[in-house]
Amino acid sequence: MVWLLAIPPAPPVIAQTAAQPSMNPAQAAFVAAASRRIEDHFVSEVARITGTSPARVRKAMPDERRITSAASRLISALEVDLGAPLSAEQQAAILDADQARKLSLAKAREAAAAQH
Repeated sequence: MVWLLAIPPAPPVIAQTAAQPSMNPAQAAFVAAASRRIEDHFVSEVARITGTSPARVRKAMPDERRITSAASRLISALEVDLGAPLSAEQQAAILDADQARKLSLAKAREAAAAQH
């Protein structure tokens, strides 16, 4: 005997994106250039904190679009790559640098949006 269960259809999935107005080409270029500069500074700062090369830091950086705690994943990846745990001070410094990076990126987006 085959039992068929009535399963209601799943509700439609609505993409949750932040309401961001479209940027004109100049604004997009400004944000892209600022983002590169901010990311480069972050990589240099983490390299300085850990005593490794910027290339090793970039290699250890996770794809932030898919990771909720990119700094924590970066710390873990660097510890594996370096073969030793980072000190509490190094971890705190990386987390501080990550917060500064996020704040700078947000300010760059705000500055671009304010341009007309």
